[in-house]
Amino acid sequence: MKIGVLSDTHDQYENIRKAVTVLKKERVELVVHCGDWVSPFTLAFYKDLACPIKGVFGNNDGDRFLHPIRAKDFGLTIEFEERVLTLEVDNRKIFVYHGDYGEVTDALVSSGKYDAVFHGHTHISVNQLVGKTLSLNPGTLMPFTSEEVHDASFAIYDTKTNSARLLKVI
Repeated sequence: MKIGVLSDTHDQYENIRKAVTVLKKERVELVVHCGDWVSPFTLAFYKDLACPIKGVFGNNDGDRFLHPIRAKDFGLTIEFEERVLTLEVDNRKIFVYHGDYGEVTDALVSSGKYDAVFHGHTHISVNQLVGKTLSLNPGTLMPFTSEEVHDASFAIYDTKTNSARLLKVI
């Protein structure tokens, strides 16, 4: 299964639209969001996805109570978790959280308990296999957030190969 992975979208609705277009073209069957959606109004820009969305909240999310209401208003199937989401897809164990504690991210990845750990927060893309665990930070849809981050990016994860592709938004 192909899974679209987003993080730190930070109200960047134009880049959300562009990412959604690519995710549809790639026929992803699930989208996972690693937090920092920010404002609930941006959920409207996910309407063209033909798959469920699951995600966690980050440290910059706005009205967390309004997100599920707006998702329903826009006809979206989104499962929101407060901080942690665990998935088992095609026999792959996936841990999802925002990533705002680097030592926790490192411990999760190095534990070997998961096939993949999806995280965000730093805005810096990571696609690295550590032992048998894929550490995946898709980056951010907000470009130019630091000297290290110039491009908006997201990822597509493949459960068959336990690998991901990082994609730039253009």
